Amino acid sequence: VHMDNYYQRNMDQLECNRTAGVQYNQLLDLTYDEGSSAPTEPVTLDEVKLFCGIDIDEDDTLLTALITAGRQMCEEYSNIGFVSRTVTAVFNNGNGGFYLPLGPVTSDPTAEDADGNELDATYGNNTWKQVLLPRAERMSCTYEAGYADLPQQLKTALLNQVRFLYDNRAEGAT
Repeated sequence: VHMDNYYQRNMDQLECNRTAGVQYNQLLDLTYDEGSSAPTEPVTLDEVKLFCGIDIDEDDTLLTALITAGRQMCEEYSNIGFVSRTVTAVFNNGNGGFYLPLGPVTSDPTAEDADGNELDATYGNNTWKQVLLPRAERMSCTYEAGYADLPQQLKTALLNQVRFLYDNRAEGAT
């Protein structure tokens, strides 16, 4: 018997069954409301210029755009909210145990079924909330998430991402 016949990890099973429809504990949609204006980025233009060793002002507009792009890339990669905002996640919680994205979760989530009816949900963990119950194929949660003050190690990661984007801005340009 070949090991190819067995699933090594959940991800293997997910990849093999893509045509089967919605998978268990799958994020279906994610929206967020950052208020009436763009969020205050967790690093400033001056911090980026100091970190990157940039002493000219000609690239300030570009660097400001790269701060936002870098933050969004870091959030997508890490599933951590680098800025505080209201998040609505729609997901399949068929097996229970779905982790709410873009944590840390800073408020009590409200849960709804696919028809918009409020659900009495049970959550595990305090900071990185997990929806234990109900086990529903399609439900949503709305909650406050992300850091109001980004920890230093995540700031450093963001600064490194911005520097990479700045140093490699011509890559792929045609």
